[in-house]
Amino acid sequence: MKKSNIFVYIELSKFTQNLTTNLSLCKEHLKAQASYFQVIPSRYFSAQLNSEWESICQAVSRKGPRFNERGQVIGNAAINTIDQMTSMECLAVANRIFLLHDKVKKEFAEF
Repeated sequence: MKKSNIFVYIELSKFTQNLTTNLSLCKEHLKAQASYFQVIPSRYFSAQLNSEWESICQAVSRKGPRFNERGQVIGNAAINTIDQMTSMECLAVANRIFLLHDKVKKEFAEF
């Protein structure tokens, strides 16, 4: 079995260090860490975990970027989408990220 790239493990570790499952803080923590959705390419995940990361990234970018009245982008798709999510939806995303991190960690523990 091919494991995920070490870059994925390191970046997901940093990502999860700055996330919380506190319902009242989860949304702000996700927004503050939104760049990780663009920084970590799905191709660096193992074949078993690739689709889960893509699904998470799709879930937090489904609303697309935010534009101003002149049509200029003023917020990327992840931040715009997270802004429109409920606290419970943000908590669900954070839990998915924690679970994915655990799976990546187990890939490295097996070798």
